[in-house]
Amino acid sequence: MMVRMLSRYVLREHLGPFVLSLAVLTFLFLMQHVIQVLDLVIGKGLQVHIVLELFFLNIAWMVALTVPMAVLVAVLMAFGRLSHDGEITALRASGISPARLVLPVLLAGMVVAAGLVYFNDRVLPEFNYRLKNLIADISVLRPTLNLRPGVFVESVDGYTIHLQEVDPTSNRVRGVTIIQYLDFAPPDPPHIIRAEHGTMTFNARRETLDLDLFEGTVTEVHAGQSRVQGFREMKTFMTVTGTALERRETGVRGDRELPIRDMMARAASRDTTRQGYEQQLRELAVPFLRRVVEGGAVELPETGQGQRPEQGVLAAHRALEARLESADRQREIYERQRDRYWVEIHKKWSIPFACIAFVLIGIPLGVMARRGGAVLSFGIALFFFVLYWVSLILGEDLADRNLIDPWVGMWLPNIIVSLAGLYLLQTGVHEQRFIHWEALARLLPGRLGRRLAQRITEQDRP
Repeated sequence: MMVRMLSRYVLREHLGPFVLSLAVLTFLFLMQHVIQVLDLVIGKGLQVHIVLELFFLNIAWMVALTVPMAVLVAVLMAFGRLSHDGEITALRASGISPARLVLPVLLAGMVVAAGLVYFNDRVLPEFNYRLKNLIADISVLRPTLNLRPGVFVESVDGYTIHLQEVDPTSNRVRGVTIIQYLDFAPPDPPHIIRAEHGTMTFNARRETLDLDLFEGTVTEVHAGQSRVQGFREMKTFMTVTGTALERRETGVRGDRELPIRDMMARAASRDTTRQGYEQQLRELAVPFLRRVVEGGAVELPETGQGQRPEQGVLAAHRALEARLESADRQREIYERQRDRYWVEIHKKWSIPFACIAFVLIGIPLGVMARRGGAVLSFGIALFFFVLYWVSLILGEDLADRNLIDPWVGMWLPNIIVSLAGLYLLQTGVHEQRFIHWEALARLLPGRLGRRLAQRITEQDRP
């Protein structure tokens, strides 16, 4: 009963920091992504729900990254507080092993990792696929008509518009000149509409520009004769194509838009084709050289015709070399495609496993750092996560170039962090402090270092 209450207590200590850090980290990722998205959405006239959908779809890949980091922050903050308040010492004095504190957190990390595996396999690919389609649809969307004074606007098919004055708040315009090219063939010139003032408004879907013009003239030319007709009021409209967002689905999914099962199937297909080219490399030279020795006709890839060896042994050699190089290139292409799928498969597993690795490294670091506060916990977590992510990116690049196996590139960061965590758990989970943060803080120049060292020293006092 006592152990169960202790487990619930330790988990409650983690829940608040986990939720808070997950929200803060996701928000920071989202704010950083806003800058990148602005160039895509500005000037497109997108409806609010489309912009919100764009940000919502981006949250999926952010959550896949921030959950492991939030786990590390929560472990650092919770065990830092337990260590600072002397609760670990009290538990040890009561005969309760510190391993009792590690077990519930480790099990919770496994549960979070399992949930993240499901999220990466089922939810994230679908979000990535919808996001790719939405970005493609927005990219081809023409900007809405930008009416500026003194500028000839030619973005409406069949029209050229010039305005002397534009009031963006009331949509009132003055000095309107519209040159209409639609349905007029040479030698007759286009119609010209001039008006003293008027109003221009878009319909709800911004596909039609409605014009109410006042005090103007319409100049028409037919068979070399011009006719000018005045008007006091005229209503007309222009069809503006390409400004409404059309949702399409390409049906083509990349490696980051597929679940694990589909990627395994594609990887197996690429590997079968690769094996075929390897077999071709082994078997191509023997019959080719036999025909040369026996004096048979040798097919040249360049011409598709047979040539007797006595007519050109060098040409036969070159033909064999070309065949071998072509087969080897194809083998390498399919091998890289196979490895790229396996890299993504291992990534869907290895990133969730980082939750467990960060629990192992976070517990001793939290105990060693004691209660350095949320800022210090975020700093330590950020350092380890950046180190982890840089190692993961480097491993992915090496695996994509066939320099290392995909599983090595994706799992080596987890292995290193886990081994370091196990070592620190074995040697440093006691109350002693191996990291003196106040001494490190004093290395910072000026008043900042002194204040930070003073704050850490005050927090360490019983």
